[in-house]
Amino acid sequence: MSSFLEAVSTQPFMQNAIVGGILASVACGAVGSYVVVKRIGYLAGGIAHAVLGGMGIAYYLGRSPIEGALVSALVFAFILGWVSLRMKQQEDTIIGALWAGGMAVGILFISQTPGYNVDLMSFLFGNILMIASEDLYWIAGLDVFILLIVFLFYKQFISVSFDEEFARLRGIPVERFYLLFLSLVALTVVILIQIVGLILVIALLTLPAAIAGLYVRSLSLMMLLATLFGMVFTTGGLALSYQPDLPPGPTIILLAGAFYLLSLILNLVKKKNITVTDCCSGLEKELHKVQDDKRNILVWVLIINGAMFFIEGIYGWYAQSSALMADALDMLGDAAIFGFSLYVIRLGAIWQSRAGYIKGVIMALFSISVLAGAVYRSFNPVIPEATTMGIIGFMALAANLVCAIMLLGFRDSDINMRSAWLCSRNDVLANVGVLLAAAGVAWTQSSWPDLIVGVSISALILKSAIEVLKDAKLEMVKHQS
Repeated sequence: MSSFLEAVSTQPFMQNAIVGGILASVACGAVGSYVVVKRIGYLAGGIAHAVLGGMGIAYYLGRSPIEGALVSALVFAFILGWVSLRMKQQEDTIIGALWAGGMAVGILFISQTPGYNVDLMSFLFGNILMIASEDLYWIAGLDVFILLIVFLFYKQFISVSFDEEFARLRGIPVERFYLLFLSLVALTVVILIQIVGLILVIALLTLPAAIAGLYVRSLSLMMLLATLFGMVFTTGGLALSYQPDLPPGPTIILLAGAFYLLSLILNLVKKKNITVTDCCSGLEKELHKVQDDKRNILVWVLIINGAMFFIEGIYGWYAQSSALMADALDMLGDAAIFGFSLYVIRLGAIWQSRAGYIKGVIMALFSISVLAGAVYRSFNPVIPEATTMGIIGFMALAANLVCAIMLLGFRDSDINMRSAWLCSRNDVLANVGVLLAAAGVAWTQSSWPDLIVGVSISALILKSAIEVLKDAKLEMVKHQS
């Protein structure tokens, strides 16, 4: 593991591989959840394998294989979507024919390409270690486009995925949204080609979402958890394959498959041990439901903050960024606060007020430690790596926006949830600061924008700590009177 961390800190190709895996996980989480819910893995597999035809033609014409993959993926998505909608009885046969025919065309064109013949293994099983820096930009661009479409048509996609007849009764053009969704699948396939290749695309597209579906019943949480699982599998697969020099693509899939089997076993054991009781009245059930909703939200924001702490900590150290390191430390403090909130959620109001006071003290201590780190950096200035700051800052911003939105509906319910929401709100502001710092460093080629943001983040944490302390003190006085 030490050799892997050393390679990550010194080798640009390893850094690109990890960032590429993380970016690919975003598309997998969003689109793969729909694929699993609608049970159209065979359609996604058909698109993935037929793409080789377009890649082979593009390679024969002297173009980039990824260009051919993008065009052919969209074309085959529309063809397979039309087949699925219009020719149900012959659907399996036609999809199988297009699946095999697309691969055959691709292999023929690649074999007839004059000059050096590309290694088919890199197409079929991927080569995440060959991702270039410029590839990360178009992968990130496709991620943004996919997330934008999912956000704009979230309700329509849910209706089409769960109940097409109900969607038609509501006036939703089911065929159009189905084809749009298959287009998103096609774009995700193109993203994953370089990560795990054509053969293994369907596994990485569905396994993280399938695992997430065992733990949650909300589609939005399923997407979020699937994204986090994808990040863990891609990064973990790279780490496991590095020392023994194994192919990273298959290692990533084996790790995901092992985790899926383990999750299935745990889920079966859990179902056997569940006992159902009906002793609670309607009001008690409602109160328990509210508490369960709060607890579930706190669990997810705790997971997200813990994951982002490791990501920002590793890349902050690599990029020598005070802003990223400050934000990572902020994430660690918030994770501690969310865990504390989870512990006291079932306690009485007076205990939640006291817990809120303790959390305010924790936030203040973390703000002071972040400020100390920024001051140390000011005496030992190092120009940070702006590109890494921007990519990781954007990821953290997206993650914390999700946390803030989840907590928004409960921020006024009690001091416990208000302090949690304040933490998430601060994280969003801090992430915006990191992005501004990255832009400032790139523009000025100096460390001062990074240092200024690091100090600003610590001041923001301290301000929120004072707010929490004041709120908690007022609540304690109110309960005592």
